[in-house]
Amino acid sequence: MKKLITCLFALLCSSAFSIAETHVVEAYSTTFVPDTVTVAPGDVIRWEYVTGYPHSVYSGSNCTWDGYLAFNGLNSPGDFIEWTVPDDAPNEIPYFCQLHCGNGMTAMINVETPEPLGDMQIGFVTIVNADIMEYTFLGDSSLISILGDSIAGSSFNLGVEIEGYDIDVELTVYATGTGLVNLLDITAGTDEPLGSGTLTLFAGQRYMFHGNAGQKGTMGFNIIWPEEGVEEEGEMTAISLHGDATVSASGDSLTLTTTSEGFNNFITFEGESEMMMTVIGGVTSSTLMLPANGDEGLVTIPAGTHIIELTGFAVLTGYE
Repeated sequence: MKKLITCLFALLCSSAFSIAETHVVEAYSTTFVPDTVTVAPGDVIRWEYVTGYPHSVYSGSNCTWDGYLAFNGLNSPGDFIEWTVPDDAPNEIPYFCQLHCGNGMTAMINVETPEPLGDMQIGFVTIVNADIMEYTFLGDSSLISILGDSIAGSSFNLGVEIEGYDIDVELTVYATGTGLVNLLDITAGTDEPLGSGTLTLFAGQRYMFHGNAGQKGTMGFNIIWPEEGVEEEGEMTAISLHGDATVSASGDSLTLTTTSEGFNNFITFEGESEMMMTVIGGVTSSTLMLPANGDEGLVTIPAGTHIIELTGFAVLTGYE
């Protein structure tokens, strides 16, 4: 549920991370096995004694220490040396065993620096009466889709800020009749119609995607952006709203409001966490213990898939 808050309750703070790996290098009488390892910053290299005596790990070429790595202590079975690759490690680190370098006991560490990723931080959201509004986490990216028409009086605002590095987003956009979908570049002060295709959003800049169906029109907005490293705990797989529903979010809270009978508005999510909720009116769940009508309470989200339904007049507010 934590992802439900931070992605469409907070919204969408992606935190790129990679899982560190441990690379084992065995020290034999006159060889390191393997003699080449490819690592990333944060990985651990573990040299383990196998045979011979004694062994060391000194960085440098032609059996000459370059002053970077200097490890001793591989003298008997059970001995090992561990080193965590720092963020500022050089791309290539040749190394050798001081005693056995003349016998060819040399090796190489190749450091691959991951391409830096930018984050699209969503600061505020207002969605009114979308035919469908959907958020989906796709594994290495996320999708928001908003469709609407003039009959429902559909509109939306989605404010974002790009942090870290530039990112590319994929857009599918349409507008018919009086409908419009625009991009307001808050930093540049421009507000222009938005088209389909790849759009680069620049680090440090703020944007607002906004649209409405007008009096006689339709509009559609679909955005996919990179979002690697989303935590599995509380990971939200989808949120869908239909009919007479308003979504408003800012900071760490989200409010969903419905006012009409005959529509099934619901949130679907997977995860395991806790969050504060306030419910008013027709807010129900068959798997969660929600606060009583008009009350606020801490809701425990057990592992699994859960649905919260909003029918008729209903208000659900959630925050961390």
